[in-house]
Amino acid sequence: MREKIIGILGGMGPEATIDLFTKIVKGTKVKKDQDHFRILIDNNPKIPDRTLAIRGKGPSPLPQLIQSARLLEEAGADFIIIPCVTAHYYYEPLKKKVRIPILHIIEETVKFVEKRYKAIQKLGLIATTGTLRTGLFQKAFSSTGIGLILPSPEIQKRYIMEAIYGKKGIKAVGPSEESRMLIIKAAESLILKGAQAIIAGCTEVPLVLKEGDISVPVIDPVSILAQAAMAKAKSPKR
Repeated sequence: MREKIIGILGGMGPEATIDLFTKIVKGTKVKKDQDHFRILIDNNPKIPDRTLAIRGKGPSPLPQLIQSARLLEEAGADFIIIPCVTAHYYYEPLKKKVRIPILHIIEETVKFVEKRYKAIQKLGLIATTGTLRTGLFQKAFSSTGIGLILPSPEIQKRYIMEAIYGKKGIKAVGPSEESRMLIIKAAESLILKGAQAIIAGCTEVPLVLKEGDISVPVIDPVSILAQAAMAKAKSPKR
């Protein structure tokens, strides 16, 4: 039985792409190099910013998303994963442009939460302004009975977007103690509102927010996507 080849449509940003790749490598039980999955990566940081596009302040990333997805398909990937939550706003038109499946990071997260955290009624969401505006998580969780607690506009701008997009943010300088503390403050504000767990709903967030940093569980969609990709790669190739 041949394992499926994983394609990572990355570069949004590069640190998140490294994180997903690392989690797949570290999460694979192996005895030798040859036991690892074959992974194709297109790390394309030239893809236009998703949040700016959604806010009407920048070009659409869809053409370059399609280009990268087709590149992975032509290179031999059997399916694609995307370590960028906001990019999933373009999931429907993107998947129509390739013949191979694209795993959906938010759908995988919902399935994980329903299975692992059955008693949870309220989740706090830390995500980019673009993701919040699209309602991607809100729609995905709407049929679960789990309520989402969103940051106030002030917390969103002062802590979350500053930690991700600021001059010393993760996208500019990588993970730092400064960005970590900003995200922790945002998470704590959601906990005070009643959040029983926090979704790290931007793929840069798990780079600085770890389990144990706050008083409630941290739900990491990147780890969830990595596990889903490994499971799919192991499934028989049709």
